[in-house]
Amino acid sequence: QFFVETESPANLPRTVEVFLEEARAAGWSLLTTHNMAGILSARGYTLHPVLIIEVCSGKYSAELLGKDETRYVSSMIPCRVAIYQTSTGKVVVSRMNTIMFAGMLEPAVADVIRKSGEEMEAIIAKTLARLK
Repeated sequence: QFFVETESPANLPRTVEVFLEEARAAGWSLLTTHNMAGILSARGYTLHPVLIIEVCSGKYSAELLGKDETRYVSSMIPCRVAIYQTSTGKVVVSRMNTIMFAGMLEPAVADVIRKSGEEMEAIIAKTLARLK
């Protein structure tokens, strides 16, 4: 399973708000948010809200980007979490299954990717627990 999706009990704005609070509390930084529905709307397409949130933990990024031998994973950084609304109104938190993906990588990279993925899963779990 390359992607993990979890339904949120709250609406989209509240889910995003709490996710960002939890990410910041864990020491992660918000780099940017891509409003895909807005971007595509400007090009004549209509779709339900899709926000792609890019967050970064310096402790993990610096460890990988600081070495020539592991910098090849830079295309996976920053961590991306999508929060979107379905046509039935459900709000979903979607992310790559980095913990599983880490098992396919060399040990020096795998350990950092796994730890980062575990921390992101904890952030998402705290987010969803607060929304119940």
